[in-house]
Amino acid sequence: MAKKRKKAKPQVKRKQNNSPYQNSLLRKKYLKIIEAVCEKMNCADSFKLLSKEEKIRAFGCSVFVLKLKTNKKQHYTSDCIKFFDDFVNDFFSNPMNCVWKSKVIELTNYELLVANYFITSFNKDYPERYEFLMDAFQPMVEYIGDFESHFGKMIQHYAFVANATNIFDYNVYILKLNVKVKEYPTLRMNWESSLESIAPRESSYEEEGRNRAVFQLGYVNNGFEMNWTFVRTKDLKGLYKGKKKYLPVCIQRHAYHRILSRLKPLFDTEVVWAMNYNLRHDLHIEFYNGRILIPFYYFETKCGYFFATINKNRLIIKTFLFLTHHSTPEGDKLGELSGLSKEEISYWKIDTLQNFIDTNLRENEQMIELFEKADLSHLFDMQINHGHESDGKDYNWNALSQYIKRGKTEMFDEGTEEVRELLVEDANEIE
Repeated sequence: MAKKRKKAKPQVKRKQNNSPYQNSLLRKKYLKIIEAVCEKMNCADSFKLLSKEEKIRAFGCSVFVLKLKTNKKQHYTSDCIKFFDDFVNDFFSNPMNCVWKSKVIELTNYELLVANYFITSFNKDYPERYEFLMDAFQPMVEYIGDFESHFGKMIQHYAFVANATNIFDYNVYILKLNVKVKEYPTLRMNWESSLESIAPRESSYEEEGRNRAVFQLGYVNNGFEMNWTFVRTKDLKGLYKGKKKYLPVCIQRHAYHRILSRLKPLFDTEVVWAMNYNLRHDLHIEFYNGRILIPFYYFETKCGYFFATINKNRLIIKTFLFLTHHSTPEGDKLGELSGLSKEEISYWKIDTLQNFIDTNLRENEQMIELFEKADLSHLFDMQINHGHESDGKDYNWNALSQYIKRGKTEMFDEGTEEVRELLVEDANEIE
């Protein structure tokens, strides 16, 4: 008969010593980071004035940025994880992304954090020494200023990235930034980035006997909460006959394709962010010739309209019309003044933003006057900070001007079938 084994005595856990006096190797590495930041901020000599105790205290206020965290129970694509992981790494390591820029000092967001926590390590219990250090590190103190404002800008960047990438179809992502105290192996501040994946709000819309997927729009606020987009039914001026006070605002994929192609050279992420922001914060309904139009602004510049319809207690965005398109107030005015048909506007490629950017119309008074009368001249004044190179400099506005003067001539009839194919693309889009 086998002998009974004795019960193993429970192991006594070692006490976790999180004192900054421990972990000398890690302390040396972190102090080198502080020293490098001090050198960048013209405080290299001041760093040499620190006592051993003050350096240990500075290490006790250390800060680390962790890798992107995901939830195993949620669904992510590999491309999505790579995109957001690259963003987090670049956000804290690339000086171009620093939320506080200076012509003299070039810091990363991580170095900005290091400087802030280093200043907070100065001990107020010793007033004379505290004032001495604040004076010695005055350039750093002035540069950091109100750190809460820097933190707020970091949060805005995270919300921007989520709102610039969400198109609310397969997955909806919320990128969060949080700060947690880590007690072991030493006290430190961990800045954690986490990615949350939530299901889209999908439904179907029947049009001409075909079911089309539509998705409710939303916007991630600075508290990292998803706010779904609704429109007040009283703003629909009696077009809605139901009892709901609010209707969800939904969109077809087709509308995304249209707005992204018609607002080039703007980056897609800029357009998607502006679109989500507009429809969440500044949704305005207009009625034109029995149609529901929602103006779209890129910052303060009006670029076009979303064409929408009401269906089963939903406001559904079907497509996007550039400002020169017929069926918009400005586009119809342009057609009336110029004599250009819907097809001709497409043929002459003035149905997208591309040819309006960086163009020069100083010598073409006819074009200037025409677009001013149609309330379209502001398109020539748009400034794009983030976008692809435009074709505006090469566009032949004089040729268009001559065509309008002569009216419809053989010039338009020449391409026959090939030209016709180009013209019919949008002919029935909103019929």
